[in-house]
Amino acid sequence: MARILIRFSEEQVSEPIASQIIIEYKVPMAILSAHINSKGGEILAEVPDAILEKVVNAFRQRGVSVSVPKLIEVDSDKCFSCGSCIALCPVEAISLAKDSTVEFDKEKCVGSTCSVCVDACPARAIKSIKQNGADYSAKDKVKKS
Repeated sequence: MARILIRFSEEQVSEPIASQIIIEYKVPMAILSAHINSKGGEILAEVPDAILEKVVNAFRQRGVSVSVPKLIEVDSDKCFSCGSCIALCPVEAISLAKDSTVEFDKEKCVGSTCSVCVDACPARAIKSIKQNGADYSAKDKVKKS
C-alpha cells in the first residue's frame, strides 16, 4: 500500500471527487486522516501500489493536487528516548524497543496531518515534513522511510 496526500482547493471541497474516484476505479482506499472545511483540505490515504499511478492521475485530471508524503524525520543524535511522544501518538506509531530506545513505525504514522510527537519532544528531535506542493510523478517510487 502506498500513502498519498490529496489536497483540495476551496472550489473543490463541495465536489464528491474522492468518492467518484473510489467508485469509478473500485479503489480500496483507506483514509487515514482527513481535514476538510469550506476553505479546502487534505486527505491522507493508502491505496494499493498496483493502481497508485492510475489513482494519482485520476485525481490530477480533476484538478486535485496529489503528493506522496514523507511523514517525519527523527534525529537519533538528539533523541534521548524520554518517551514523551509515545503516550500522545493517536495511532500508536511510536513505541519503546527492548533496548529502551524509541521506535517509530512509519507505516502507521499519519505525519504532517498530526504532528503531536513533534510538539511533545523536549529535545526537538522529531520534525514533521511538509511537502510544499511536491507532486508524485510516474518516475517517483513510493519510498518507505
